[in-house]
Amino acid sequence: MRQAVSGALLHGVLRYWELKLLSLVIAFTLWLFVVGGEKGEIVLSARVEYLNVPSGLMLAGPAPDTVDVQVQGNRSALRRLTSDDFRAQVDVARVGVGDALVELHPDQVLAPRDVTVLRVSPARLRLTLEPVATAEVRVVPQLTGSPEPGYRVGRVSVAPPTVEVRGPRSEVASRSRVQTSPIDISGVRGPITRRAELIPAPGAVRLTKRRSVDVTVEVREERDTHGGGGAR
Repeated sequence: MRQAVSGALLHGVLRYWELKLLSLVIAFTLWLFVVGGEKGEIVLSARVEYLNVPSGLMLAGPAPDTVDVQVQGNRSALRRLTSDDFRAQVDVARVGVGDALVELHPDQVLAPRDVTVLRVSPARLRLTLEPVATAEVRVVPQLTGSPEPGYRVGRVSVAPPTVEVRGPRSEVASRSRVQTSPIDISGVRGPITRRAELIPAPGAVRLTKRRSVDVTVEVREERDTHGGGGAR
């Protein structure tokens, strides 16, 4: 009796097994389509690229480096996105000298094909273009630490003493010097020469050629010039 029941059950399970398997595959495929096909939205930052800057001009002031983009797509696709997948391109070919408001539309954002950019924030960028200028500025060395006790810092020289910078005219005019990276003179007992990197000034001003200078620091022994000391 048990064998007959078991055989009947097995026969029922195996009967039309091809159709049952096909139904299972179709159901699983539909489930994937529903779950993966659900639409969603996220907001990511996008790097701004300024294209076709007119010859002889430069962007001045705090030009935005990034904007926020609202993106729509399948949730499975959205989970894979990062800010590196987006670039907002701003064409400034027709912008002249001075201040200007430049509009930024969703179709100016380069994005993966399986997502849609709905909006950009801010949608308008305030930009300033100025003529390019160059100038020679003084190099100021930065010293840290103190020499060995009984020694003092004497003459400090820099080679070369000035370097050329390039940038928007108003920013170049306001720059008179550039500093070096810190030079540690802790425990020094004699003259030293160190290669020091130049620290770029904030803003759009950039070094044109040199990125480092040689700094020579004269460290001398202190002598007691008061009575009773005598020369050594």
